Amino acid sequence: MGRKKKRKAIEMRRAQAKGKKRRKLQTKASRPKPKVNHLYRPALSDIKTPEGFRAVSMSQAMIEYTKPLLQHVKRATLEEHNEMMQLAMLIWNYASPSSEPLLEEKKTYIIKRIGKTLKMNKGESTELFETMVHRREYLIPEKIQPKIPQIMFVRKEKQFLITEFDYGSLRLSEEEYTPDDADKKLLQMLNRVDAYVVEGVAYDEWEDYYFSFEEKCGEGFEKWLAARGMKNYSEDFSDNITSYLDFIYRYLHEDVITLRSVHPLYVMEYFTDHLLRKVMVDPPEYVKWPPSLKLFYRYLHEIGYIDEPGKLIAMFDEIEPHFIEILRKRYS
Repeated sequence: MGRKKKRKAIEMRRAQAKGKKRRKLQTKASRPKPKVNHLYRPALSDIKTPEGFRAVSMSQAMIEYTKPLLQHVKRATLEEHNEMMQLAMLIWNYASPSSEPLLEEKKTYIIKRIGKTLKMNKGESTELFETMVHRREYLIPEKIQPKIPQIMFVRKEKQFLITEFDYGSLRLSEEEYTPDDADKKLLQMLNRVDAYVVEGVAYDEWEDYYFSFEEKCGEGFEKWLAARGMKNYSEDFSDNITSYLDFIYRYLHEDVITLRSVHPLYVMEYFTDHLLRKVMVDPPEYVKWPPSLKLFYRYLHEIGYIDEPGKLIAMFDEIEPHFIEILRKRYS
C-alpha cells in the first residue's frame, strides 16, 4: 500500500470513528479510575472448533460470506464494498432459519436489487442469489454455532501453508541512524499521546491528534526501514503497526499502558485474539507481524523514545513460535 493509500485508509477510519461512539471501543482514557467489568470472552485462538472450521468474529464471518459478491466488483471502493455488505446481509437474513414470513416477496426484491447493483439480468441475479442462499448454510452451519457472543464458526474453504518468517531475508544495515526533524516531531507526539493516556484525558478530546500521530508513526517507520536497508519490507511492515497502535491506545484495558509500558500479557492478548479478530489478510501474511513490531521497537529506540528495547523485543520473541502454531491450527 502506497503512502496515498495509507492516508486514505486513515481518513476512512477517522470517518468511521466519528460515525459511531465505539461502544466497547471506548478508550481507557474515558473512564474515571475504573473498575472494568468485562464480559468474559475467550481468545479466538483458545476456542475449540469442530473439525474443518475456525472461530471468527461476526464481522469476519460476514466478510467471508460476502466474497462471492465482491468478486463481481473489480476494484471495490468503500461505497461499493458497503453495498455488497448490505446485499449480503439481506440474503443472510432471508436464509436465516428464524427468518420472517413473506419470503417470496423478499426474494423478488433482493434479486431485483442484485441486478440493479451489479448490472445483471434476471437469470444471472437469480443464480447469484441462490448461490448466496446455499452458501450461508455451507459456510456457517446453524447447528454447530457456539453459544459465545459475537463469535461464529466458519468453514475452512482453503488450506494454507504457514511457514516461519525468514529472518535471513532481513539485511539490517549497521550504519548509524540519525533522527531527522520528522523523527524528533514524532518523538514529541509519542510523549504527548502517552501523557493523554496516563493523565486520563478523555479520548474524544485527542482522537484527531491520534490519527495524525498514527500516520506519522507509519511514515517515520517506513523511512527508517528504507534507511536501514529494508526497503523491500518498508511498506508492509509500516502498515502492520497500525493495529498494534490501535490496540495500545484506542481500546479499553484494565491497566494504563503505552508503547513503552505494555505488559507481556497484553502482547499475548494482541496476538492470540485482537490481531486475528480485527485484521484480515492472506493467512501467510500474519507471520510478518512479529518481525514488524520488533523492528518498530528498534526504531523507537533509535529516535529516543525508549532507552533499551531488549525486554520489549523479547516479548515478541517469546510469543512468536506460539503465534505460528496458532496460525497453523487455524489455517492449515
